[in-house]
Amino acid sequence: MNFIKTTPDPTIQKFRTQLYKEFTAPLDAMWELLHIASSETYLVKDEDLTLGYCCIDAENSLNQIYLISSHKYLMDGVLEALIASELINSAKLSSIEPFSFNACLSRSTSTKINTFNYRHNDQQNQEVVDTSITLRPVIEDDLGTVKSYFKEEIGFDDQFGYTENLLERQELYLIEKAGKLIATGECRLSDSQPQYADVGMIVKQNQRGKGLGAKVLSELAKLARSKERIPICSTTVDNIGSQKAILKAGFHRTSIIFDLSF
Repeated sequence: MNFIKTTPDPTIQKFRTQLYKEFTAPLDAMWELLHIASSETYLVKDEDLTLGYCCIDAENSLNQIYLISSHKYLMDGVLEALIASELINSAKLSSIEPFSFNACLSRSTSTKINTFNYRHNDQQNQEVVDTSITLRPVIEDDLGTVKSYFKEEIGFDDQFGYTENLLERQELYLIEKAGKLIATGECRLSDSQPQYADVGMIVKQNQRGKGLGAKVLSELAKLARSKERIPICSTTVDNIGSQKAILKAGFHRTSIIFDLSF
């Protein structure tokens, strides 16, 4: 078994498209665009035959793996070879990938929840739909303010063009009160999963605990629905406030991303 470092070329894209068809729920954009996208990609080969691919992050953690249908039976052997070669010592995998997830789970020595993933209910949660808050699209003049807000509120110093990309795609919004920024929201239309939109919000620290997060998420969900997309979102296991806001806004949990140590 050989693992050949490569780039996300057409072969990888073809495999990834097939993998996405096997998911039991949508893949969260944070994992797709940040974690997986920043990982190293390897072709999985057995002599001259390409069996699939895998993604491994800087911590030697497996973030994604796919084997073609005719060779899925080799999954245990591939994992054993990856561990033996010291390419991986753990995995961060979602329960939406049952074949690879179960194979990794059977080898794990410890398991921890990392992230909860959610999908919006078909019916809006009427408790928070009727709200006076207004989402305003972020414009070029807001860019500096929003980037400073990200740094102050969540410690995110955007040096990578993340905010600029959302602005260019017209997927970034803000909420103001008395002329002051009190929350931001994102409604990212997925390129790889065209039926879904990832929504998320950041509420100013001194405005938290007042139900604003649920209201913002509800408005973002309505916005996604207006674009004929199903709203999805996620939050880490330790963010209890965000979990409460998500559920109040009419979302339900669909999957969990686990940290699995080998």
